[in-house]
Amino acid sequence: MGHRRFYPDFVYETEEMTVKDPPTPGRNPHMANDTLPYPDNLQWLLSIFNRGYGLPGSYIDILPNGQVYWATKTYLSVGAFDEYGNPTALDGIIAIQERALTRYGLNLYDAAVWEIAITLWNRWDVAQVYERNILYTSTTGPAGSKDGMPGGIVNIRADADDFQYGVTKVSGSALKTITYAGNVTHFTQDSNGDPSKTGTTTGPGALYYRIIGPNYQMVDPLNGHFGNAWKYPWPNYDETTKWNTYGLIHFNDWKPITGENVWSAILGPIQTLGLQTNNNMSAGLCGSIERNPLQPCTWEDYAHTPNAIQQAITVLPGLEALQSIPGSLYHCPWGSKIFPPDPEEGDNVSNENNFSAYASLVMLYDSLMNYTKCASSDPLLSYACTTTKKLIDGLDKFFNDSTILSAKGQMPDGMQVVPQGGHINGSGYFPVPINSVAGLAVDCQTWGLSVLGQRRMDTNWGAGTAYNVWQAAKKYAGFYKGSVLAGVGYTDLTNLNTSEPVPQNDIWSAEWTFGAINMCQKVAQEYKDAGNTQYYNDMMQDAQSMYNEVTKLWPEGLRFPDGSYVYANRRFFIPWGWFSNPISSTCSTGWSVLMDLNYDPFQYWGGNKPPLVVPPQLQKTHAFYRRPMPTTSPYF
Repeated sequence: MGHRRFYPDFVYETEEMTVKDPPTPGRNPHMANDTLPYPDNLQWLLSIFNRGYGLPGSYIDILPNGQVYWATKTYLSVGAFDEYGNPTALDGIIAIQERALTRYGLNLYDAAVWEIAITLWNRWDVAQVYERNILYTSTTGPAGSKDGMPGGIVNIRADADDFQYGVTKVSGSALKTITYAGNVTHFTQDSNGDPSKTGTTTGPGALYYRIIGPNYQMVDPLNGHFGNAWKYPWPNYDETTKWNTYGLIHFNDWKPITGENVWSAILGPIQTLGLQTNNNMSAGLCGSIERNPLQPCTWEDYAHTPNAIQQAITVLPGLEALQSIPGSLYHCPWGSKIFPPDPEEGDNVSNENNFSAYASLVMLYDSLMNYTKCASSDPLLSYACTTTKKLIDGLDKFFNDSTILSAKGQMPDGMQVVPQGGHINGSGYFPVPINSVAGLAVDCQTWGLSVLGQRRMDTNWGAGTAYNVWQAAKKYAGFYKGSVLAGVGYTDLTNLNTSEPVPQNDIWSAEWTFGAINMCQKVAQEYKDAGNTQYYNDMMQDAQSMYNEVTKLWPEGLRFPDGSYVYANRRFFIPWGWFSNPISSTCSTGWSVLMDLNYDPFQYWGGNKPPLVVPPQLQKTHAFYRRPMPTTSPYF
């Protein structure tokens, strides 16, 4: 039966809504039985890549009943607002940019989750189309729009002098030279933005922009091709777009963020490579697929190293330049113009970025050690081993410092959590206080505990620390249905009239809930291994409760009837620079596939966390969910 796209009877809005040793080579035990038909969530992920853009998108803003989200009361009753929560015009730059990027944009973290998810169903071949044609070439269209060409973004790397990396402010063009992955050619741009006539195989090892799109010119679903607010010099004073006197709507999210880069360039490709090759990375492809005969992966030099490993190496110079003296990585280079604006953006630190980087770098270093013993005479492979180890050691030092937890007294009852981040400058590290807006970031707790683990947290900061961090996070940022834990939001929504966090969260994110479930399973098993069955049972009960609720059909849960999962239950500005909307989300849906197959993306090969019971509402949807498993949960 074909995949249904529209559901005329689907009701979107209700009256209530106002708005390490390597694993042994062989087939990964988490892999799906691909003789079965694809379940709806997997089919949705495959469909989002087949829209003629050459890359997946982060969202679908057309609802399952055919309505356009931007025309619904859910969107219009809340309207557009700026980064400070102030209402703004529907045809303002922020509003237009959000809608256009939502429809056409791809966040590179989302793409990493997407490629792991489809590879678990043996569709690594689809994932590699994206890797080879977008990531390796570092472009979404090398010819741009010159001479009637389709108009891709010629260069998706922050390798210009506008970007200055780290303490020494190394310009993007001065970063260490790398060879682009897969023996591809990359086309540079001149000062007018025109593409070069010939390609190059080498360039600066710069970071990618966090979001990319199929075209530089964008179309707003509401405003079309042009917007008065975009005209230079008035009302738009952007000195970088003096040419835009007519108000052409265009891509303008030039933000190279560390977190998206480690996921997209390292973690996603390496996980995909391991699954594709059954953990025999020497069986992967080296060089171009057009080469005859194909080039074997002997690891003797960079050219004979798997393309995914090459891809990871290409961002190491940028990451190396972003390492701070205390060991953490900076959030972005100077010149990124992050949103909301931060005048000290080059000193900005995000702990989510640090945790993602650590998991990614460990995978890369282990791969290099396993296949080269870090003894290669090849300059790039030698550099990769040395640099990756240096970055890991620095992050270890940072994580083992007491500032990885918030200062006592910032939360009631002696509670502590991991701060969202802060700033590091010549005077030291200044974490964001938890009792300030956005001080508590849920992913710093869930991803942080997934990466650091129970043993490190409890050994460093006392027995039960990992468990207690989760208790604090779910108290202040959990999403509850009465007394039932259904998931988590993004932050604690601190009441600005008080000096302490207030448990008042009403935001429910599918993606962040799946991340919380993953953490609870992993840390629960670690407590069980340490002999604490009470904490094991508590955390497994939380995981099962959240899984039961998030997988229910909308609006009781966050699953749409086409198999996709919404990003969140309502419209909200996430205080670290993006918006949540209740529409189909690639990262949420990708995480749902990882949960289906009990796969932990932070652990190479998917980890070994205890399984959950498939909720009854999923068992009814597809034969895949009726595979032999426990039918009742011991946690309820």
